[in-house]
Amino acid sequence: MTAADLARRPTADPLQRLLAHGFAAAYGRPPETVWRAPYAFHLGAHAVPRSPALTGIVPGTDWVAAADRHTGAAVAPRTDGMLRCGSLNHPAESAALPLLGPAARAPGWAARPYAALRALAAAGVGRGGADLQVNAALPDEAGLPVAEPLECAAALAVADLHAHRGGAPVPRARLARLLGAAVPGDDALRRAVLFARAGHLLAVDGGTHRPLRGDRSGADPGLLLLTLRAPAGPPPHPDTAAGGVATALALSEALRAGAWSAWWPARRPGRGLLLLMPRERRAAVRAAVADAFTRAALPVPRCVRIAAGDAAHREH
Repeated sequence: MTAADLARRPTADPLQRLLAHGFAAAYGRPPETVWRAPYAFHLGAHAVPRSPALTGIVPGTDWVAAADRHTGAAVAPRTDGMLRCGSLNHPAESAALPLLGPAARAPGWAARPYAALRALAAAGVGRGGADLQVNAALPDEAGLPVAEPLECAAALAVADLHAHRGGAPVPRARLARLLGAAVPGDDALRRAVLFARAGHLLAVDGGTHRPLRGDRSGADPGLLLLTLRAPAGPPPHPDTAAGGVATALALSEALRAGAWSAWWPARRPGRGLLLLMPRERRAAVRAAVADAFTRAALPVPRCVRIAAGDAAHREH
């Protein structure tokens, strides 16, 4: 079956089916290819428990990994050099933008994918244009960085179209270089999106994979994404007084309940916290945090289970 059949395929991922259906509704034709790209996150050296798996690894190495939660990009080719783009997450903010010549002003969600596809067009990939529809499985407020996964998903989909229509394939290493040179962002997260392995960490320089393992006890590791919430409005930022109190409470309760470590998933503090713990302690950690926030009359954080997933791939 092809991407054109994806919206009607009962065994396909529901979010990818929704993306294909949304594409057809927006553009009056099915997508020619659909790609999914994982969210990615950082793990500082302090967040990774010391274990025999670290033998031979330089002390202090920082890591990145892909999550088992995805963004998606559906595309079909054009011949007029334009990018028509839309997002299921921002249905009122579609746009038609030139890929060559002076850049146009893109909606906020589309700025990075647009810059990525202009970089590819300048390199001779996808110069004819494309219809593009994207979707992100988690809201921005969840705290996992979304910009790099979205731009990688769009770039991979357009590069795939280019190759299937007779163009030279674009190796992922070249794609990473093109995006790194043209689109300001986090190159380590892009490497995780493009080169991650399920159940593994990737060194920030892209040179080393290692399994995600627990401490010397051999406990099976589990990840939990915790998103702080304010009484009203968006989740509190940790730089504010309210955000600092909530963050400190979440950290202390999670560590007390058995989490090994906690850190921000991006390079800078944000709205989400990632917790690493024995998998069998996830329920206890979640319950302890919820109980502490309830007793403090604070909104209970949202919690999402995360696993270290695979790199981006084409939806078949």
